[in-house]
Amino acid sequence: RHRRQPCQRHPGQIALIGPFEGLQKVAIYDLASSAPPQIVGMKAANAGMLYWKSDTMLIAVFHANVGGADSRLLDASTRAYAVDTATKKAALLMHDAPSFESNHGGGAVVDLDASDPAHVYLTETDLWDSKQLLDLYSVELASGNAHLVLHGEPGTIAFFTDGFGKVLGRLDQDWDLTDHVVMGGQDVYSYKVKGVDDFCILGLTADGVFAVRKPSASGTMGLYAWTPQAGIARALFEDERYDLAQVIRDERTGRIVGVTWIDDRPRARYFDTRLQHVQDAMEKAFPGQSVEIQSHDAAGAHYVISTDGPKNPPVFSLYTVANSRVDIVQEAYPGLKSQDLGDVRAYPYKARDGQAIQAYLTLPPGKAARDLPLVIFPHGGPESRSSLRFDWWGQYMATRGYAVLQPNYRGSSGYGRDFVRAGDGVWETKVQSDLQDGIDKLVAEGVADPRKICIVGGSYGGYLALAGASFSPHLYRCAESFAGISDLDRLVDEGTTFQSEAASVWRRRIGADREPGKLESASPVRFADKVTIPVLLIHSEKDATIPIQQSRLEDEALRRAGKQAELVVLDGDDHYLEFAATRTRLLTETERFLAKNLGSGR
Repeated sequence: RHRRQPCQRHPGQIALIGPFEGLQKVAIYDLASSAPPQIVGMKAANAGMLYWKSDTMLIAVFHANVGGADSRLLDASTRAYAVDTATKKAALLMHDAPSFESNHGGGAVVDLDASDPAHVYLTETDLWDSKQLLDLYSVELASGNAHLVLHGEPGTIAFFTDGFGKVLGRLDQDWDLTDHVVMGGQDVYSYKVKGVDDFCILGLTADGVFAVRKPSASGTMGLYAWTPQAGIARALFEDERYDLAQVIRDERTGRIVGVTWIDDRPRARYFDTRLQHVQDAMEKAFPGQSVEIQSHDAAGAHYVISTDGPKNPPVFSLYTVANSRVDIVQEAYPGLKSQDLGDVRAYPYKARDGQAIQAYLTLPPGKAARDLPLVIFPHGGPESRSSLRFDWWGQYMATRGYAVLQPNYRGSSGYGRDFVRAGDGVWETKVQSDLQDGIDKLVAEGVADPRKICIVGGSYGGYLALAGASFSPHLYRCAESFAGISDLDRLVDEGTTFQSEAASVWRRRIGADREPGKLESASPVRFADKVTIPVLLIHSEKDATIPIQQSRLEDEALRRAGKQAELVVLDGDDHYLEFAATRTRLLTETERFLAKNLGSGR
């Protein structure tokens, strides 16, 4: 299956990423030919991002999680190649940069330079320099050779460029997490970070004005035009109920041309009328589905779009404007049909303290909504959210006969800053009761059988599953954690420092910045003796986001306490489950575990 976004470019080539010979590689198709695609791959690495530089020049960024077999922590390494699709030659970019061989960040493309067909801009931290400064390079595509453009200063974390190779300034960060916008050698604006998302420069608009993300008057995150001299000039997007989700960038200049947000479904709005016309036409053609413009040619004659809905697996298609034709390029799950999948609907409820919670309920196909075995399926993040779109894991459980509830508990993103912060420091208490209150409503309505409830989650959702087993075991018959967090103290400590932005964010979210001992009191690994239900732990061996040690520690603690625990290690994959084989293993282990503890739902 092709998980990531394809890119399309005149005169009739499409590049997309998919599984080939055990790795994620790039397949370049000539739409005018029936010949097999040109395959571009890198040994022991997966393709992750694609950029078309010209009609025949593609930049492909590959990534791998590296580290010794016994390392507790892995690091994400990136490399970028320039691929000439006409000559079928590829050049490794930045290969001659000072510390390229030792540096894991050699694939940081920051500016495609739409004015120069022969060069792009990348950044690299010079590890051999005692100051380890972030430097900006102009890189020749034909050879991959790097030419230093600008040294950063101590604390530089980013450069601002205009999409045409012009450096506008840089962003420096102090030890106390104060960010400084530096232009013309002058500090023109400063703001505190400390894990509080009150101000963030996201880039330039099409007319060259800075766009910043900040809270609106209603507390939701909006997008605003901004200058260092005058401050906020105007609102580009704001909604009194929902946050800005992402900005949409022009694929050639990187400038911001639109925004997305989520009510129950993902929505998109473009500042460019031509792009908005295409978005409107595709939403009309695919009612009830989410539509994204993934790529288009320079003339605006052809567009690659993706569509998906709660019962519609993702499909990538080519839209031709001249004849309004839509041709399927790739189906992510060609074997799945909407009529075989579970119905999904919004399921709002009130938490016990009156907090409104929006959730989504998937019902098993062909079964009455009565006395069903239930899986509570909290999302990861925690600053993420569930929505009405295709969920492969949730639908798999539903097609096995289980009702699936996905609550946007307090701390979820999308509903404003106050709702996000309402989750800080209450991971093991109010967040858990938010889940319980959704269960109680389903039980009261007769939809769920209170004797057959399991909690399943991944990443932060995996933490919630382990916390449920540790702090609320009476609610559940079983708990499954994929890549979950068990030891919060270790999570904050490993790979960070107390003053780092990452550590600051985690300490605030957990509540450790206000309550001594919180890292310990909210860690499931310290309460293994309280667990009374079977626990399934699944973790990818090459996970660089949440180290596999988190699951190993929980497994050891549960076994020492004489509890029912099982650890399944997924070989060769990472936190995001890029391969069909490991996703299939996850699903089959989930089905086995649920059937054993809840009974077969079919």
